[in-house]
Amino acid sequence: MNVSAAVHWERLDRAIRGWWDEDVVTAQEASVRADENVLFLPEPYASGGGRVGPAWYRSMFAWDTWFSNLALLVHDRKDLVRAHVVDYLSMVERFGFMPNANQVALRTRSQTPVFPDSVLRYVRATGDDALLHRAYPALVTEYTGYWNDDHHRTACGLARCADLGDPSLDPRLAAEAETGLDWTPIYAGDARRVAPLVINCALVRYAEVLGDLADLLGRPGDARRWRAEAADRSALIRDLCWDEEQGFFFDFDHVADRRMPYWSLCGYWPLWSGTATETQARRAAAALERFQHPHGPAVTDRMLDNPHPELADGDLQWMHPAGWPPLVIIASWGLDRYGLRVAGRSVAQGFVEMMVRHFVATGELYEKYNVVTGGLNLPNERYGTIRLHGWTSAAAVLLGRRVHHDAPIEELLAGIERRFASEND
Repeated sequence: MNVSAAVHWERLDRAIRGWWDEDVVTAQEASVRADENVLFLPEPYASGGGRVGPAWYRSMFAWDTWFSNLALLVHDRKDLVRAHVVDYLSMVERFGFMPNANQVALRTRSQTPVFPDSVLRYVRATGDDALLHRAYPALVTEYTGYWNDDHHRTACGLARCADLGDPSLDPRLAAEAETGLDWTPIYAGDARRVAPLVINCALVRYAEVLGDLADLLGRPGDARRWRAEAADRSALIRDLCWDEEQGFFFDFDHVADRRMPYWSLCGYWPLWSGTATETQARRAAAALERFQHPHGPAVTDRMLDNPHPELADGDLQWMHPAGWPPLVIIASWGLDRYGLRVAGRSVAQGFVEMMVRHFVATGELYEKYNVVTGGLNLPNERYGTIRLHGWTSAAAVLLGRRVHHDAPIEELLAGIERRFASEND
């Protein structure tokens, strides 16, 4: 282990511990009165933009906050995790789903539904029965009434993305925004035609979470039903999204009944969700060389043509040579899940070193990085490379422990849950 690198990472980890409170934002009555675009939230939350990002990034975003929750659990900040869970549930109880973010302009869609995983982790760690009883019916409502409703259903059985009527965006772009990958070429310009891996793997995990919550509530029949739904969706992903010849997972065009042709890090989501077979996981690991660069993996294996004539080429920020923290986290986590620890570490190492180097130079973290050059300048950066905490802080916390403590993410989180639970006994 490089001692100097470990020391610098530990310094970053300590800084992040302080940033959580500095980045706390409220969206309570006074905030709503001051800004008509803000949706009320009952509890304070640690915003990804916080004190460093642009004003619009001070909202609570649906999938960003899940990554923050994982790092908050590692940092023993159960108080903020609980606040985030309460805020999420309040949105579901109000709208039937968690909007893209707590902004009026974004309430016509959601985002990749990974947040429920942290609800389960919090409940198991703390034994918070009151929150368990509140969470279960709300999450059942979101899973069944939103993500499995008609506007997300397809004939192939997997879910698509679809906005409920954003007046300011082309419906194709609004659907793409629901994936969280705004904007990307991997959906060929119309995400409504695609069953995205990120969405469907998240829904596999969502159904498993509902099964575990049902078990905690003493509802074995419900638990069996949810786990059967997870297994059924996993089987569809293997059947429709796995390309045996190329040895990788691809998004599925449910209209044309064929796999999309684009290689992306989204192909590692089936490893994260446990959907892949052991053989598929090993073959996906062998494909890492397509994405891997000295400073981590890029979103896609190459720069792709712009499928959105209404957008500038530079707006397509979710592709090569950009490396985005959430996709790096998922890829490392998924590879480790299948015992592919060398690959799981290799995905994390260059990216952690790059984040730390920029932190030493600037005192901050950033939304995305150029993993080819190791710099902050990107040909596809949409609104520039902005300072960001949130999921980048989560990447530093989780992947840093993967590199410097040899702690795969699932093992790390499971250990923390056990420790919290034993403290509560």
